[in-house]
Amino acid sequence: MRSRDCWAETGATIPSTATRQADRRSDMTFDGYAHSSAHPEQANPDESSAGMKSGSGSVSGPAAEEPQPAAPGSEEALWYRQGLLSDLRDWIAAQPGITTSGYVTSVNDPENGSTVLVWHGPANRMRQRIVDEARRRHIPLSIQQSEYRPAALERAVEQLIAIGSGTGVFQNFMVSSIGTFGLDPAFDGVTVYGDYIDPPAEGIPAADSALARALTARTGVAVAIEHGRIELL
Repeated sequence: MRSRDCWAETGATIPSTATRQADRRSDMTFDGYAHSSAHPEQANPDESSAGMKSGSGSVSGPAAEEPQPAAPGSEEALWYRQGLLSDLRDWIAAQPGITTSGYVTSVNDPENGSTVLVWHGPANRMRQRIVDEARRRHIPLSIQQSEYRPAALERAVEQLIAIGSGTGVFQNFMVSSIGTFGLDPAFDGVTVYGDYIDPPAEGIPAADSALARALTARTGVAVAIEHGRIELL
């Protein structure tokens, strides 16, 4: 799962798309990371006990163990990769002129140690600088074009949070979080997470479509509906 830096819990102060929190990514813990497949190496019973000197009658202390790298699928390795990705995002946010450069956000994937650079507009020196920095840090980076400027996405999030669960267009919907990217990194727009207060008579798929259309018309930005809660790293 991927961590995002532009999610807001309902009623919370909205973080800048460039500087976030999510993401946890979290936001995140982002559900179900890979479990370690590493197995401890079994000692050979035929080998002499560590530290024993044959015939000397003396026993030395146990040999110092050298630190071993974390198993690739371990939780420790996951957090290490998340730290590398967060450091890159912090570096991006600190660049002079980043807010007017076309940078929207970065969608981190700590499980694979990669990131998606979401960009509005044509390539420029700032974008190339970010690409070069990711390469220098050995972080795989791909680029996703966004139709919307960061200000438009942030404004849409603010509009939707201001509505409030159980009121207006959210009359039958309890919102848990709203942000500029959901579980589908290819979706370009705002994603609303939550659940219906009462089961919609027309069925959930039809209700989701109607709600998304109403929210899109209100904000001028594409809106997707997802159910449940999102957690960020």
